[in-house]
Amino acid sequence: MSGSISSTPAERRQALNSIYRYVAYLFFIALICQCMYWDALPRDLENQFTESSFAEISQTFMLLASLIFLWKIRAMGVYRHGVVLMFAFLLASLIREQDFMLNRVFDDLWQWLVALVLVPAVVFLVRYRLRVLDECCRYMQQMSFGLFLSGFITVYVFSRLMGRGVFWEAVLKMQYIYEIKSTVEEGIETLGYALMLLAIVELWLWARRQIQAA
Repeated sequence: MSGSISSTPAERRQALNSIYRYVAYLFFIALICQCMYWDALPRDLENQFTESSFAEISQTFMLLASLIFLWKIRAMGVYRHGVVLMFAFLLASLIREQDFMLNRVFDDLWQWLVALVLVPAVVFLVRYRLRVLDECCRYMQQMSFGLFLSGFITVYVFSRLMGRGVFWEAVLKMQYIYEIKSTVEEGIETLGYALMLLAIVELWLWARRQIQAA
């Protein structure tokens, strides 16, 4: 029929590869949840989600992996200006996650280090704002952007609001326990960092396809 729509073998193969990746992402998220459960089992309530817990360690490794992928993406020549800003933002997040260790050197050291990263990033943004905006217009059309935005909102908006002490005091009343609040907050943060990592992996895969097509 002239009105029928059919996909090419290459399009079907690409769709199947995407489905396989999405299933792998599903198992990745499920594995994170299961590892958090295994990590909590042998611990007392007051020792859960400390700096040595799976959640904290996995957040650090996911941020490091994200930075490595962003470095590779920029080396490919894709979104060169936008990737710099993403790198600076995630590097600042990584520094923030190490606040416990950095504060052992002296108080608020992590804040100074974050400033050393973000101030040049803001200057870079102002200087190359038109190029960043152009890259942003293209990046916003990709699935990677939706994943990254979801992770950003999860970590920096939803987890912060869900982690408010006043909220959990209102929910638990006289049974308020700080560790329960911390468990939920750290779990949500871990999910957000995982989403941002998957978004950057998707961007890296897309960049590879662009280079191969060229």
